[in-house]
Amino acid sequence: MKKLLQKAIPKLYGFYFNMLHLISKEKAAALALRVFSIPRKGKVLDHQAAFLSTARTQQIAFEDGLFMIYHWKGTGPTVLLNHGWESNSFRWKYLIEPLQKLDYNIISIDAPAHGNSDGSLFTAVIYSRIIKTTIELYKPQIVIAHSVGALATIFQESSNRHDFIEKFVFLGSPNRLEVIMRGYQSLVSFNDSVYESLNALLKNKFGYYIEDFSAAKFAKKIDVPSLIVHHPDDLIVPFEAMGEIAATMPQATTYSSQTGGHSLYTQEVIDQVMKFLEKS
Repeated sequence: MKKLLQKAIPKLYGFYFNMLHLISKEKAAALALRVFSIPRKGKVLDHQAAFLSTARTQQIAFEDGLFMIYHWKGTGPTVLLNHGWESNSFRWKYLIEPLQKLDYNIISIDAPAHGNSDGSLFTAVIYSRIIKTTIELYKPQIVIAHSVGALATIFQESSNRHDFIEKFVFLGSPNRLEVIMRGYQSLVSFNDSVYESLNALLKNKFGYYIEDFSAAKFAKKIDVPSLIVHHPDDLIVPFEAMGEIAATMPQATTYSSQTGGHSLYTQEVIDQVMKFLEKS
């Protein structure tokens, strides 16, 4: 029964979007965007809190409240860590530990509506603004980002280049927003009329049509050594996204991981990231 409900509920949302669209295109689009933007998980769990408490914390104001920054102080280069959808800064635990051994100065943030940050809604554009704020506050030499965190990082850096950043690492990054939104449409089963109204809303709200928002397009402006890692059997983000992004990023190196799926927090990936960071 539980599995049946899990399949039925998204379809009920789609049915409602379709019916509401007959009355108001704007309300249907706004509701579709809101449902899409609400993370179902990602808040800090009990077993994660102990590790996060080892960091110095700071809260910074943004449009929906306060977002959380964690700081593990070191005397080496500053590294900024940006997690992905329905996650939080704990996901970096197994990378933070080897970084600490080399005395890196480590900064990590919880995205809006994730971890210990405020808010109920998440979009890559809103996240990119928080990433920009943190970059300009801590001036990291290295930025490592996962999944939608990578997309948000690439987007913000294309608009606000920071010359002090020397290296990027992108793990499991999606490329085209259109792939994500078509997946959402398929899951929920709303019609193309709702999709087009949603497209118009995103253009009005964020300045981009769905089909124009792609990491590969934004990556052209990132001209520093960058490592892009993906798993061939990633069930969340298509593997071809790695090649599409790397093809336009001037100094990109790719690595196909044989472990880690979409999460990519295995020892194999950690070893590759550390090897990349240690290169002069």
